[in-house]
Amino acid sequence: MKTLITIINLLVITISVAAQGQISSSYTEIKKAQFDSCINTIYLTANTKIIKKEGILTIPVYGNNPKVFKDDYSDDNFHEFEYIGDIKETNLSLVKHNGYNKSDYYIVNRSTGMIDTLIGIPVFAKNMRDFACINNPGTDEKQHLQICELANGSVKIRAFINGMTDTFFEDIFFIDRNSIATKDHKGNYWRLNFNISTE
Repeated sequence: MKTLITIINLLVITISVAAQGQISSSYTEIKKAQFDSCINTIYLTANTKIIKKEGILTIPVYGNNPKVFKDDYSDDNFHEFEYIGDIKETNLSLVKHNGYNKSDYYIVNRSTGMIDTLIGIPVFAKNMRDFACINNPGTDEKQHLQICELANGSVKIRAFINGMTDTFFEDIFFIDRNSIATKDHKGNYWRLNFNISTE
């Protein structure tokens, strides 16, 4: 039985890696003027139907029960939720989840009730389909970039790419289909170019 479970787990990992494909990526330092020429896409709008009252954030779902996120301030189970805004021209709402040692973001589909989890706040390309996130890693974690796209109202993860060794990226400021502009903690500017073999 253990052998069968091991084989199944190996198959799942192999299929998962094959589905993501091979990723080639490179970081190039760029000048501040190049960085400043990047245009940040504004993508959030406010939704007055979404409210938070007495530590309970309620997001309506069409024709179904709303999604409810409850703050919990207990020492061993700290959770706090914040509505960030709606992604314009979609039925998607962005929620920030603060845990005890970690923050992540949820994209809530108000049509289906489905929730996708992101490692950081999304930064969208001008086409409003492609986007990327960067995590704020804990002490023992590495920094990663999550490359995604919106497809039929849900998040499709295209790739995870490692950050640079001994460099901490503070934010992503621009993305197009296969490149990202970012700034590190030392005030240096970088462009990440990447290609995914299955695309």
